[in-house]
Amino acid sequence: MKRVFFTLIVLILTNTSYSKNLNSYDDLDLTTKPKKVLSKSKTKAMWNIHETAKECFEHPEFGKGFGYKLKKQKEDYFKNKNWVSPFYNFAEQDKHKVSLKRAPKPLEIIKLNESYGEEVLEANSATDYFQEAAYIGRVGNSDENIDKIKSVILDWAKKDALRKGINVSWGNKPVDWQMMVLINSILTTTAVIADTFDAEERKILGPWLNKLVRKVAKSSWMNRQDNKAYLTSYITLIWGLMTDDLKAVQHSIDVVKLAIHDMRPDGSFPIDTQRSGMGLKYNSDSYGYLLMMASLLKDATGKDLFNYEVDGRSLHNGADFIIQGIMDPSKTNQKYAISCPGGGDRWGSIEKPSKSFIKSSTYLMVYVSKFPDYKNSDIVIKKYSDTYKNEYLPKIKSEPSRVFTLHPMLISK
Repeated sequence: MKRVFFTLIVLILTNTSYSKNLNSYDDLDLTTKPKKVLSKSKTKAMWNIHETAKECFEHPEFGKGFGYKLKKQKEDYFKNKNWVSPFYNFAEQDKHKVSLKRAPKPLEIIKLNESYGEEVLEANSATDYFQEAAYIGRVGNSDENIDKIKSVILDWAKKDALRKGINVSWGNKPVDWQMMVLINSILTTTAVIADTFDAEERKILGPWLNKLVRKVAKSSWMNRQDNKAYLTSYITLIWGLMTDDLKAVQHSIDVVKLAIHDMRPDGSFPIDTQRSGMGLKYNSDSYGYLLMMASLLKDATGKDLFNYEVDGRSLHNGADFIIQGIMDPSKTNQKYAISCPGGGDRWGSIEKPSKSFIKSSTYLMVYVSKFPDYKNSDIVIKKYSDTYKNEYLPKIKSEPSRVFTLHPMLISK
């Protein structure tokens, strides 16, 4: 009994010490096994769900989904603490003239259509604007445009935009995927020009963004291995790096580590790859978020999540599977995809999957730029030759990824 009590006290003291010691990037933990790791038998059962389930999601729960309780900060916190852009320093000599389109009015109340695949058109238009604004904030050389962008973001904050209707009605009522994409576009745009906001502007914008990111971070789904779950962590990481919330940063790190534990040896993700004609697309989304989190973390803090390994599995394996899908979508998709009437059959089939993921997999260029000796570098460079190592990189030809807001090569080297 005394031994149990002593162990409990040690654990409490250890956890308390750990939370207090997050004072700098050096205190971030990239090596310790995270909580909630599945047993080896449950992990293998999750890897093989495509063999036991008749349709997608008709299987036991593996790794229950969970959210994160992001700290609510007061106005003075934002007023007294400068923001820092989490993105690498973009060279001034590469900036150029870019024009800014007309700004959208703040969307105060959202009316979702919760049918699978349906979206709110006004939200898409707003996302398009913030994507463009993020690009202009990153590569534009006009202070006037920066002021216009700040004015729009502050107007949305003052009107308390997105205050109602962004959560779905089912499950734990997480934030809708399209709304997360919109919130990410606003947050990324803010992060791009983070250091230009003064104390009074941060006092207005901080609490509003804090509220939206808290709602996103709190969101959870049936399984933790879910592309939407990784998107919430990607958003949380950007917020944490921008506002110096190291606990939020550590949470995102742990999500990436857990994902590596859940990933199959070939680099595929069990829950997402089962989704019929959209299996490759959702798997690509999952890997893209994880890759960009690791890349962003490495750029901003010097901490390298690419070194985290579980029985030979790491983020490197994930890139291999995406390449397989690009080279042979049909054969690759058939490895794990099963019937998915409510979440994958609409835009493809098991034998003829959607290839939309290929266009958005430009994030592989970030991987290749960090690991130039990657065995499939030539495939990636050839596939995305319009943008990879282009001497006119700031004038990127391809549209920004809807998920990452900016083209990945403008987010992370």
